[in-house]
Formats: sequence, C-alpha cells, structure tokens
Amino acid sequence: MIEPVVISSRIRLARNFHDLPFPNKLSDLESATSVSKAIFAILGDDFEFRRLKHMNSNSCLKLLENHTISKELIDNKDISGYAMSPDGQVTVMINEEDHLRLQCIINEFDLKKCYLKLSEIDDKILDKIDMAYSKELGFLTACPTNVGTAMRASVMLFLPALSFNGVMKQLVETLSQNGLVVRGLFGEDSACEGYFYQISNRYTLGLTEEEIIDLVTKNVSKIIEMELSSRKTLKQVNKNVIIDMCYRAYGLLTNSYMMPLDEAIMQLSKLRFGVVLGLVKLKNPKIIDDLYTLIQPAHLEDYYSLDLNPLEQRIFRAKFLSENLENKLIKGV
Repeated sequence: MIEPVVISSRIRLARNFHDLPFPNKLSDLESATSVSKAIFAILGDDFEFRRLKHMNSNSCLKLLENHTISKELIDNKDISGYAMSPDGQVTVMINEEDHLRLQCIINEFDLKKCYLKLSEIDDKILDKIDMAYSKELGFLTACPTNVGTAMRASVMLFLPALSFNGVMKQLVETLSQNGLVVRGLFGEDSACEGYFYQISNRYTLGLTEEEIIDLVTKNVSKIIEMELSSRKTLKQVNKNVIIDMCYRAYGLLTNSYMMPLDEAIMQLSKLRFGVVLGLVKLKNPKIIDDLYTLIQPAHLEDYYSLDLNPLEQRIFRAKFLSENLENKLIKGV
C-alpha cells in the first residue's frame, strides 16, 4: 500500500564518549576501535555489526541509498561501522561525525513511538558509558548545532498538491519561523525532489526531547491537513490535467532510452500523485516506492552486476524502469 502523505518518521540522537576526541580528531586506530568494541559489548548478539572498511564501495553506497547510513559514515570508512537491529528500524552508526549516531526510522507518522524504541537502546548505552555532557548545555557534539538534546526529529512527507499549488516556498518560510527546517529526500544539503520534503527541528538546545517531538508533530499534522485539503480541490478542479500528467509520466518512464535520476524521481512522483488520488491505477502500486531506491546508482550496478559510468547509469535506469513498469498501468479508470 502506498502511504498518501507521511512516508516515514525518524529520530536521531548524537552521543560522544567523554574521554575521547571527536571522530575527526581520532589520531589512532586503537581509540577508534575502542568505540566499536564498547558498543558491541553492550548490544551484543541483538544487533548485526559491520565495519565499513571490510565492505566494498557499492555495498556502502547501497546502505546510503536505503537511508541506513550517512555519507559522513562512508567518509570515515577507515574507522567507522554500524550496528543494525533485526527489524532494520534502528541503526547505531559508529564514528560518524560523532562517536555514535543512533537513529530509528519507521514507516508511519509516530515520532513518539520512534523515540521510545530508540530510547531503550540509548539507555542501555548511557548506563554503561560516560558520555560528553554538560549540566549547562546538555550533550556535547562535534557540531555546535546539535548540542543540548542532540536529537533530530523528522518526518518525510509527500506533498504534491501543495507543490502543485505553489505554496511550498511560503510554507518553508513559515516553518523556519517556527523553529523547523525543510530538507529533501536524502536529508541535509539534498534538494526537495519529487515532492518529497523532510521536516525536522532546527534547534536542539533549550528544548526537551518531548517538546521537540511535540513541535514537529503539531506542525506536520497541520501540513497533512493542508495537503489533503489541496488534493481534494485539485481532484475536483484539475482532474483531467492530473490524469494527463500521469499518462505522460508513465510514457516517459516506460519508453525512454536514457533517464537521469532527478527526472526519474520527478516522473515517478507525478505517477504516484495520480495513484494516491485514485485517478490512475497500477497493477502493483507499491512498485513506485520501491523504484525510488532501486533506480539509485549503487542499486542499479548491483542489479546488473556492472560498473556503470554516469551515461550508462542513465541508459540502464531507463531499461530498469521500463522492465518494471511496462504494462502495469490500468487505463480507463
């Protein structure tokens, strides 16, 4: 089933050992390894552990494309690693920008559930390890903007109607004034492609974890109401325009020889918009959400077992999209 507005909820916590320099200042391998050993001793067999230096580049990039790890973790490949829960919802990144980056991602709108799930792991770690902490400031982090709770609460939203109506620029400004920040599909520094917007708290200092969750939840709830209202209006007023947009998107996705990634995401999102409005149907609607990941460079290379240059990626992406979407649109809805 395709989720209509909320794609996922995410809580991320940053933690640092009190007696070690931040990862970018760790000069010896033994100190870096001590972080991994300490976390392994605490989480043990309950989590899968991997060190990035023992993985090839494509495997690391696939994890990035899956939102499992961050680019910073890959940049620190010589000393970094991660631990993942059996259900894949919780990941502990080791020696990223901070010694630990704990994150929980669930495919529903429930930041509190995310936080409670992550807090269980965080409490286990805090019970065994002294973290860098100040009574005045809270948790100390490599980046000053994370000091305090060191928590980011974010929700990934699909907002085609608000984008279609041209109100996103004003909405982003309003959210900024409310202490929130808007990012794209791949988080910090990523563009808001394909109508996907990640809403998260801007400040970690001066607010409790509960206040941050409440702030993000209330604002996201309002955005959901706005999006659903806009969709209802668009479906009534612009029904034929949207159906035509979806058919054109489907035509490009199934009949192109080359397909850049940003264009593929945009055309998939146009098709997804028609599906969530019920104006077009696919034999397997979930394939759209799967394709956002499967058409990423590392996933394409893995699927075709090829080392693809940028031009070849466009060609094989078009081929992959055609193979997975051809004859899947149910016309005449």
